[in-house]
This record gives sequence, C-alpha cells and structure tokens, in this order.
Amino acid sequence: VTRQNLPVHLRAIGTVVPLNTVTVRSRVEGQLLRVAFEEGQEVTQGQLLAEIDPLPYKIRLNQMEAGQRQNLSQLTTARADLERFIQLHAQTLMTQQQLEAQHSLVAEREGAVAAGQAQVDDARRQFAYTKIEAPIPGRLGLRQVDAGNLVRPGDAGGLVVITQTRPIAVMFTVPEIDLQKVVAPIRAGEQLEVEAWDRSEQTKLASGALKTVDNQIDLATGTLRLKAEFANADERLF
Repeated sequence: VTRQNLPVHLRAIGTVVPLNTVTVRSRVEGQLLRVAFEEGQEVTQGQLLAEIDPLPYKIRLNQMEAGQRQNLSQLTTARADLERFIQLHAQTLMTQQQLEAQHSLVAEREGAVAAGQAQVDDARRQFAYTKIEAPIPGRLGLRQVDAGNLVRPGDAGGLVVITQTRPIAVMFTVPEIDLQKVVAPIRAGEQLEVEAWDRSEQTKLASGALKTVDNQIDLATGTLRLKAEFANADERLF
C-alpha cells in the first residue's frame, strides 16, 4: 500500500478547432495567371500560392518612377538656383523677395518629391501584391478559382482557405460545479494535461495542455468553456 496523490479526471465532449483559419484573397484586381499550389497541400508562411497578371501594375510603377526622377531633377535645379540666389543676395544683387520666392520654390519641389515617392511606394506595393503568398503555415483546402479568371479583392470565396493544423486546439466545456478543480491549479501555476480520445473512448488520439479558460460561465447551460492545445504532429486531430 502506498500513499500518493489521486489524479482528478474530468470528461467532456470536445470540438477540434484550428488556431488560425485564413481565406486567401487577392489584394489587387486582375487576371489570375497561375495557381502555384495543389489542393490539400501543406504550405509554409510566405510560400507562393498564385500570381496575378503583373503587367498593368509594372507599367504604373514605371510611370511613377519616371515622374519621380523628373521631380528629383527639378528639385536639384531649384536647390542649385537657391545657392546662387543666396550669393547674389549677399552681394546686394538680388532682392529679399526674390530670395524668399526661391526658398518657396525649393519647398514646393521637396513636397513634390515626397508626394512622388509615396506614389512610387504605392505602385511598388500593388505590383508586389500580384504575387499572392501564404500568410500563415497550414494545410490548403479546395481551390475556389481557376487560372484565367478575373479576381478582385472583394471576392467572397477568395482563392483558397488555409487551416493551421499544427498545433491545433480543442474546445470543450466543464460543469460549473467542477470550476475550482480547473481554475485553482491554473492560478497556482500548474499546467493541466488534456487527453483527446476517440468517440468510443477506446483509443487515445493525442496529449496536450490546457491553454486558457473562458472569463464567464454560460448561464444557459451552467458550463465553462476551456481551450486545450495539441502539437498534432501526426495530424490525427482534424
């Protein structure tokens, strides 16, 4: 006979939910040139998924960069004239009004350069959006759009849905009468183990840890929601 702590087991029906789910949509309008993924494929963050026709956005970027080069050239000329005006003003060969007008012209050119740079940055950003990348790691669902179609940022279905499966979460509830059995150890800094079993309760699917507890009890059911997290390396939780 030995004396030891007796574990307290709470049984509940859980629902597997992903930590993150993202509907991938295009951020610019254009023809979908290429789909670079397979349905059901596992992807990493930043992986290329699709490509929009970049030609219109490349042309706009070239136009903005050309306009910015013109703005910079005009600013350089205005600053050089200002230096000469300062020297002439020091020699009393130019009025104060003319000097102030040249200062204003330089400030105007600097404003044009700043506005032009913003346009260049916006055009470069939109050009970069023609390559659609995975915002999170996870597993892809079914493709919603085929290559050749016109896609827009407002398309409800998007291109594909990414579901993060590793790690994954399980939501479940416990009766309010068992509240202290869960909350007290958590407040004491303990990490509570959570096991996921199949419906028949014959096969253990995975082991994880309790991550968080809801901040209020559901008055309609008298239960408290909890969330556990599982590594799910073998993706047995779906």
